[in-house]
Amino acid sequence: MTTQQPAAYNIYFDQDADLVVMVWKGYSTSEEFREGTELMLNELISNGSSKVLADVREMILIGLEDQRWLEARFLPRAIKFGFKQIAIITPNSYFNKVAIESISYKVDKEKISIQFFDTRVDAVAWLNA
Repeated sequence: MTTQQPAAYNIYFDQDADLVVMVWKGYSTSEEFREGTELMLNELISNGSSKVLADVREMILIGLEDQRWLEARFLPRAIKFGFKQIAIITPNSYFNKVAIESISYKVDKEKISIQFFDTRVDAVAWLNA
């Protein structure tokens, strides 16, 4: 049984590409952001994958408290469960672009590879290279 996801995100496993896809749209509450991020990790674990495609073109903003939670609590745990690579489709929102780039600068590049792309095709190609 598939659970209904909020309008803010759609997260699923792409079996053909062997990666988890996160598509974020508009504004998400802190609760939605954390739920969606946890769902992404659950999809990684349950499918034995280590790669994520994050399409955040239409995402408005990751709040400061959620950025801190992501850096301090979520990412260390996700790395322990095998999260290794993320391709991010660059946000249209300038403020979200700054927020996501700020997070990416703080990530240990030895543990997670992060790349930014303008298109989904380029992002998937990099993840599957």
